[in-house]
Amino acid sequence: MYKHILCPTDMRERAYVALKKAVQIAHQFDSKITMLHVHDEFMDKKEREMLRVSVDKMKEKFAHIAIESKEEMKEIIKTFHAENIHIDYLLRGGKVETEIPKSAEEIGADLIVICTDGRDNIKDFISGTITEHVINKASCPVLVVPFGK
Repeated sequence: MYKHILCPTDMRERAYVALKKAVQIAHQFDSKITMLHVHDEFMDKKEREMLRVSVDKMKEKFAHIAIESKEEMKEIIKTFHAENIHIDYLLRGGKVETEIPKSAEEIGADLIVICTDGRDNIKDFISGTITEHVINKASCPVLVVPFGK
């Protein structure tokens, strides 16, 4: 039923809850998982030039962050005994709430598994949570796993 699962992660505990569910589903349906980590501090070349920062130094910093993030995602996977599941690692820059549905569409994911802990600050009440934005923008089903409930 589900052949390609996108599981966004912010490397916090709640992301592990979503990943655990994604691994269970992948075992059940022989699915592939793509772990997505979005860095909102990544800037494109035009943004770096506008801020008058060293493009080369920023590229170097972003490359270092990307390598660390990928290694951290690989370590997380080891804890779930998912060695027999095909897993890809995707790193993006931008706003999390737009990059998740955009990435899902680009890679052809047929399910997004995300964890939420509800509205935990005033911004969430005013503009909505990341999960709400993903649900409203995604072109595939979104499985929302509650955290701490």
